[in-house]
Amino acid sequence: MTAVETSGTPASRLEGQAAIEVLVALRTQLDRLAVASARLATTVEADGLWSIEGARSFPHWLAGITGMPFHRAKELASTGRALRDHLPATARAGLAGDVGADQVQVLAKLAPTSDARRLVLAAAEEECGEEFLLRQAHTLPAGSFRRLVQRWAAAADPEADERGYRDACEREHVTLSPTTGGVHLAGFLTTDHGALLSAALDSVMTPPAPDDHRSTPQRRAQALADVARLCLDHGLVGTGAAVRPHLSCVVDYETLRRAVGVPAGLPAAPAGTGRDGLGRGLPGELRRGPEEGPSLRLSPWPMSSASPWPSSWGQVRSRRRCSRGSRATRRSAGSCSAPSRRSSTPVGPSGRSWDPDARR
Repeated sequence: MTAVETSGTPASRLEGQAAIEVLVALRTQLDRLAVASARLATTVEADGLWSIEGARSFPHWLAGITGMPFHRAKELASTGRALRDHLPATARAGLAGDVGADQVQVLAKLAPTSDARRLVLAAAEEECGEEFLLRQAHTLPAGSFRRLVQRWAAAADPEADERGYRDACEREHVTLSPTTGGVHLAGFLTTDHGALLSAALDSVMTPPAPDDHRSTPQRRAQALADVARLCLDHGLVGTGAAVRPHLSCVVDYETLRRAVGVPAGLPAAPAGTGRDGLGRGLPGELRRGPEEGPSLRLSPWPMSSASPWPSSWGQVRSRRRCSRGSRATRRSAGSCSAPSRRSSTPVGPSGRSWDPDARR
């Protein structure tokens, strides 16, 4: 400010070397003021006068009275506490303008994060203590200095990062609580698991259509349900009880016509068209899709002339690996049709006559 005032020229009209000198001086003073405000914040917090106004915490009070975002107020308070308790030399260098405010914040955030690292900070410069880090801060920009401090912290206390990861894993949880009209979802994930879930949701969240007015959280909720449905319907979680069961029920063509109530005199359509009464004449509860509940899929089996049962009986089993769409009933032009050859009297696998109405 002194350089601006003594020049007699507004700062916006400075040019050349004078503008460079004023800019550097201003940035130095701003960095000094940032360190001074962080150091002074600890004094105000310790006095406790701010609590008279009923604020929840000192960062909340600071954000409210200055208008800064809450996260910046929290960072300012934590930086001031680190400078007061563990980094006295850094505080002096920052107040003198020898170290920038960004380097000071990097040291306060990454260096005194465990007891072992605080012991190393108190060591002499030749033992890579605080003075060693300050000497590096004089020559390195903020980005490079951050990487150096991260490596220094990993060497000073290698177990600290592992402890932090284990603590995060122990905090990890997902809760599904049934509530009025739905289920409430809450939880906490580690950084890598959160990134995996976010990538999976983004992969199934197609761009919204012009008439899709749902918000992003609503579309993300639908994507979460789609991911779960894909895992179950495609058998990606194995063939055990976790997969939705699929039951195959094999009957001859005439029995199916009587079961669904199709008139016997209805003319049959050519094979493969699916318009012989099986697609259009099914009752409503059998034509529901997977989004509405249980569904029925009609599949023709190769029959022999003596038996309505499939020629390869060993292939008939509960199907547990099929897609969601394949179980949907063909509504209008499906691929189901009557077998080319069928017996008028159904015969079971044992060779005895089988009456479908006998067990009713």
